[in-house]
Parts: sequence; structure tokens; C-alpha cells
Amino acid sequence: MISIDKFYSRVMPYVQGCPEPTASQAILDAAIEFCDSTNVMRQTLDSFFTSKDVNDYDLDLPSRQLRVSKVLAVCLDDKKLSGVFEDDSYRLSSRAGKPSAYYTRRVDEALSLRFNVLPDDRYTVEVSAALSPTRSATSVETDLYDYWGDAIVMQAISKLASMPMTVFFNPALSVEMANKAREQRHTARIESQQGKVRGGTRVRLRPLVR
Repeated sequence: MISIDKFYSRVMPYVQGCPEPTASQAILDAAIEFCDSTNVMRQTLDSFFTSKDVNDYDLDLPSRQLRVSKVLAVCLDDKKLSGVFEDDSYRLSSRAGKPSAYYTRRVDEALSLRFNVLPDDRYTVEVSAALSPTRSATSVETDLYDYWGDAIVMQAISKLASMPMTVFFNPALSVEMANKAREQRHTARIESQQGKVRGGTRVRLRPLVR
């Protein structure tokens, strides 16, 4: 992990007079938007086992600096499950058995996994997910700085330069940086879809017993 203030030397020269807390918030917002839109921090999480009669599994991250942005795939005993929307969950069977589908639910920044049927046995589950910083993060994954720092820096500058009634308000600079950041996100999104992603964080899930 790398502290958000490491980005200052690349952001501050473009927005002179900007308070550090304001810059930190813009950098963090830019990092979150980048991760959420590109899925570049894609990881296969540690496998876990279902418990009989337990249907909810909380995605328990080892760091409070990280959140699951999106569950990309769920495999049960090496078979890929179908994803469904939570709004359609009322149509799912209430019987117990071997799950064939899943959906996710988010409470604040915590994301939990729920199966379409109540597991009736011990099954192996493997989850692929995209990660993102939390809204309260003070640091981000080092790879975001090393490999995708330009996109985050440009988006942060764009955000700051678009703030009216500040000494660093610069609409032309904001538009320029926003366009460059958009190009970087497009490249990252393509690489993510092709499997060219970076990141070493592995997390373990645990049952959420209700």
C-alpha cells in the first residue's frame, strides 16, 4: 500500500494553493472511480466452504483500506454460477440444495454473497472480484501508483481545477486532464478484460451467520 500523499508532487504543481485535505479527497475519489470503472484490481479470492443452512457470506477483507467493487464470477465446486439481480431474488427457490446462482447485497461498503438456494452440504466456493479503495482510505494499492498513476493524477487534477471560486479554478485545464484520464481508463479497461491486470491482494471470505 502507498500513502495518498505520495501523489501530491504530481498533482500540486497544477493546482497551486490547493489545501492538502482537498487534494487528498480528489486523489482518493479519482482512484475509486478508476477502479470501479476499469476493474483493473481484479483478484481471485481465497476459496472457502459453504456451511449447511448458511446462505449469506460476508466478504471479509484483511484491510479496512479496501472494498469489493464488484463480484466478477462465482464458482461452486469448479462450476461457474449464474448471477442474478437482488431485485429478482424473490423469484428464487426457498428450498435447500446445491446452489446454481448467486446475487450480492451491499450494506454501506460491505458486500455479502447470497446463493439462490440454502446450501444443504459443504461446497467449495471460489470468487473472482474487483477491488477498490474505501471512502475512508488513507492509502491505495501500490500498483495503482506504479502502473496507473497517470490516470489517477489526471482525474484528480481535473476534479480540483473544476472547483469554482478557488485560486486554482481552471476550466480549460480541467477539460484537458479529464480527456487524458478518459483515455487512460479506456486502455486500463481493455487490459483488464484481456487479463492484463496487476495486484497482489488476496482475501478470505467467511460465513456471515444471521
